[in-house]
Amino acid sequence: MRPTAARSSSVNIFASQRALLKYFGIAAIVAAVDLLSKFLVVRFLGIGVALPISERLALFVTFNTGSAGGVLIGPYTWHLNVVVTTVAMLLITTIVRQLAAVDPRATIALGFVLGGAVGNLCSMLFGPEGVADFFAIKLNDGNTMIMNGADAALWIGALLLIPVVARLLRAIRAERRVGALAAR
Repeated sequence: MRPTAARSSSVNIFASQRALLKYFGIAAIVAAVDLLSKFLVVRFLGIGVALPISERLALFVTFNTGSAGGVLIGPYTWHLNVVVTTVAMLLITTIVRQLAAVDPRATIALGFVLGGAVGNLCSMLFGPEGVADFFAIKLNDGNTMIMNGADAALWIGALLLIPVVARLLRAIRAERRVGALAAR
């Protein structure tokens, strides 16, 4: 028995709603873990105190008042960060359902991205000193990268998007092939 148009559209609506719920749920968990970890590390470790974990990893609290990577872009850095982060969050949210229809893993990947963005945006808006960064990762003798849980979530989400984008590209190519064959 083939599904009717009405039945398949209601299935699509429910699938799309589940994708959004999963997306927002993951984002909420990621943002909560990030904000809690920032609070705890600042509260219990303090600023400028290093707590070595391994040869290349330590906890070290510093506050980032710049953009990603600590880049300052003038007196409106904070304003630009808030606007760009908010716009990016809105844009990402508009594509969740469409990407989830192609690959359900998109909800997880984009949930991590949104959660990281929310965590850092809340820190920008409500953290008087800036965004707390505390994972100090020694890259080599002269360079150390310092980040927080939100930054890690953004990277994880971006990496999780790689197979989703690959699947999307394959679907686009297949659709173009079918269109080209139909045009003949």
